[in-house]
Amino acid sequence: MIRITALMAASALFLTACQTGTGAGTLAPTETITLHRTQPADPAPDTCWASQTAPQADQDIWYQTPCPDALDMEFIATLQRALKARGLYDGEIDGTLSTDTRKAIQTYQAAHGLDSDILALDTARQLGLIAYPRPDKA
Repeated sequence: MIRITALMAASALFLTACQTGTGAGTLAPTETITLHRTQPADPAPDTCWASQTAPQADQDIWYQTPCPDALDMEFIATLQRALKARGLYDGEIDGTLSTDTRKAIQTYQAAHGLDSDILALDTARQLGLIAYPRPDKA
């Protein structure tokens, strides 16, 4: 009986050590999301922006988002896989921007400085969904 109990405990420890993702409770921010106090006066062409009222400041904050035409089913399915790999999404990989997908986006972004369920461009970059811009050569 003691052997079975010890074997079960060892198995549980082994399975815990093999889990992927960091889990929502242990998500450590490594990068932040760029926030703006006002809407860009002259945004670059082909850029999209969203705003949200910051509860503490009672004012809008602005951030760049992927444009709607980029948010096709394939992109969203890849987003869901990236969030699942981090332990933030446990729903079906179906390519739809469901409530569960939005909750996972918000959980990830809140740990990086933006409490919103609208995907920020910086988040998409951090998750490896969109390439970072190449630095200009001087």
